This record gives sequence, C-alpha cells and structure tokens, in this order.
Amino acid sequence: MYREFKRLSLQSRENSQSTGSQSGLQDRLEDRNERPKPQLAHRSSQGPKDLMISYSHADREMMMRIKDKLESSGISVWVDISSLRAGADFLSKIGQAIIDAKNVICLLSKTSVISKFCRDELALGYISNCAIFPVSLDTEETLYPLMDTGMKLQLASYSWLMVNDPNKMDAVLDELVVLLKEQLKRNEEEMDGNVEPSVKIVPKLQRLTSRQNLNKHRMKQAEDDKTLSIMPEKYWNDHYTSDTTQWKKFVNDFMYLYKSHLETTYTAADQIWLMSILRREMEVNDDDPILKKENFLAFCRLDGEEFPLWTRVQDQALESLSMKGVFDMNSSVRVEAIENLGKYRSPAVVRALHDLLTDPDANVRAVAAVSLARTNASDKHTISCIMNILNDNDRLVREAGCLALGHLQAKPAVKKLLHMWRNDVISHVRDAAFVALQQIGGAEVEREMHVTKVLADEIRQLTK
Repeated sequence: MYREFKRLSLQSRENSQSTGSQSGLQDRLEDRNERPKPQLAHRSSQGPKDLMISYSHADREMMMRIKDKLESSGISVWVDISSLRAGADFLSKIGQAIIDAKNVICLLSKTSVISKFCRDELALGYISNCAIFPVSLDTEETLYPLMDTGMKLQLASYSWLMVNDPNKMDAVLDELVVLLKEQLKRNEEEMDGNVEPSVKIVPKLQRLTSRQNLNKHRMKQAEDDKTLSIMPEKYWNDHYTSDTTQWKKFVNDFMYLYKSHLETTYTAADQIWLMSILRREMEVNDDDPILKKENFLAFCRLDGEEFPLWTRVQDQALESLSMKGVFDMNSSVRVEAIENLGKYRSPAVVRALHDLLTDPDANVRAVAAVSLARTNASDKHTISCIMNILNDNDRLVREAGCLALGHLQAKPAVKKLLHMWRNDVISHVRDAAFVALQQIGGAEVEREMHVTKVLADEIRQLTK
C-alpha cells in the first residue's frame, strides 16, 4: 500500500551512514490491521490506459457505446464493467486508474450526478490534474440543480458534449475522439519535454491547468455582470476608508454584493463554510477579527498577477471543496489520493496534508507526514505541523515524522529529534531519529551526538 513510505525509507538509508535502521518499516506498516491494504497490482489489472470513464451503471449502455467508439479509434480505455462498487480493493483500482490515465470522461446523467462514487472520481480527477471531458445525457439545466456545490464548481469551466440527441450522437462522438487525440498528443509532448506542462489547454473545453497551481482554473463568467470582474483594489476602496476593516463587516458586504451568485451555486451551509475558508486564507486572527487590506490584496494575487475578487473566491472554493471531497473520511478514492498526491506540490495539496496529520487513523497520519516530505515543502508551518506528530501515541507515526523531518533537513527539529534518539521507548523510532539527525547534520548535531556517545561509553564502562 504505502509506496511513498517505502521510497522515503530507502532514500533515508541511502543518504545516511546508518545501516538497517529503517529495515522493516514497510513490513511494519503493512502489518497494520486498521484498514484493507491494496497492493501494487492495484494499479489495475487492465494496466494504465489513455483515459478512464466515470459513469453510473444505470448508463452502462451509453458507456459501452462511447468505449467501443474510442477503442475503435485507437484510444485505450479503463472502465469499471464489473458492476461492483464496494470493497477497498476494487475502489483502489478505480482511483489508481484515474491517476494513471491523466484524462477522464465524466458521463453525466440524473443518476451519475447524485452518485457519491462519481462525485469522488471527479474530485480526484480534478486535483490529480487530469484533463476532464464532460459528456452528458441531459441538459445542464436539468442536471445542475441535482449537483452538489463541489461538482457544480468542478464542471463550471467546461463546455459539455451532449449525447442526448440520437440524430447527432455520431457527430458528437467523432468530435470527442478529435479532442481526446489532441489531448493525448499534448500529453506525449509534455512527457518528452517539448511543451510546458503548466499551460495545458484542452480545445473547446476551455480549461487552463497547472500541476504547480491547481487553483488556476478560470470560471465561465457572465459578460454582462460587472460585479464578477471587480478588481480587489476597487472593491476595497468602494467599501472601506482605511487599511483595515472588521471581518464581520467584510462578510456582510461580500455576501450582499454577490448574493445572487452565491445562492446559485452554494447552499446556506456551504456559504458559511466558504466564509471560514476565506477567513483562513486572508489570515484573519480569531482573537482579533480584523481584515487587513494587504492580506486581502495578497489573496487576490496569484504568481504576481492580480485577479478579480470573485474569480479568486471561486478558485479557492473549487480547490478547497475538491480537496475536502477527496480526503473526506467517507471518500471512495481517499486511500489512493493519500498515496499519490504527495508527489504534487501545490498549496492546496500541502494544506490538505497538514489537515491529515491530525486524522483519527494512525496510518493516514503516517502517510501524510511522508507525503509532505515528498512535496519538499519545508516552510516553517509545515515543519511545525510535522514536529507535532513526534508526540503521537502511535510509534509508526513518530517514526514517519522523524523520517520526514530528516528528508526536509529541518534544523528547527534538531532538539526534539535528539531527545527522541536518546529517550523514545521504541527502538525503531530511535533509529529513525538517528537517521534524521544524520541527514540534517550541522555543528549542533555533531556536538550533541558526540556527547551522548561519550556518556554512553562511560556508562557501559561502569557495568564492567
């Protein structure tokens, strides 16, 4: 199951002088009984394909027609045709198929848009940076009211291909083949290094995507509604006369101005949740709920470019809801997401992994620590979050925390790691702390380790 754990463990051994200190880490993790454990073969017995089709089994007939059309055109397809939707083993195959394929067709219908499995698959496809192709059996007007907020946002930036008219179906499927072949060609060019992966454009589907910035998705906007294009400086100057404002006032002003747009997409509960996300992103202190202009403007800026307030809010909601959907305790693709998304460094993924460090499942906490290490996110907050799990009651979580901090060469953790090396009751944790200290290095580490070894030698002399 935990390939990230194994890779980090091997790298720790290779980068240190310690031998055997991490041997058995994979075995110890796989000995756990807390959850079913998919094996490496779960990358799908069908093998990686060009694309994956997400659909409801009520729409099996249409799925088969699309599948046959694509395969006859030379496009390989991964699809669940067993009519089984239960069990960690099977769901793992679906999640891995999405991540492997990089392209996902979402077959939309009245049944699929209310299916938890289809929603989870779309969310994983989105945050895994897949190119998504919505193919619909019904009109947007029919399906939109049935969708939850996350699905509405995830599909808002795409033009749908409609297969609800039998007289036009062949032409639509021909168009789908053309679009997919263009995307597959671009995928190959990215792998060969001939194009810049952060500027992937799917013709007609109107999606800009970046593995480094998963939140750079532009929502379709009504051109005649100028409130959607208000730039942050103008918004602030129109509402406030100083460089600070009460958070409550900002919330009231924002919800009044964008009332109709919020009600179109977000439930009342989602609106409250959205405000809590914005409060976090705009760095409003709980003890002193004041919004600073500089933090507001920083939120609306991405990679040095300033965007309209509504655009950034939609981006943030889309990013956060997708992460929330994938990493939810009941998500059908959660395990595969945890295993794979550590390799993608983006603010959204890093924040999601921060949250998983406090997950009730010890295995999830351990893998979240290793995944954070694989992102190489060595900022102060990440280091602090990983250091917190060094006090975890579970020995494997502590071991993972040590390995992660060593991989990140986290100097602020030296004192704590020295304490664990000398005092942790579990030998594997002490070994992991030792490996981490060797990876971090430095005068303080050398001095303290030398003193400890000298003292240990003197103590042993007393026993002779």
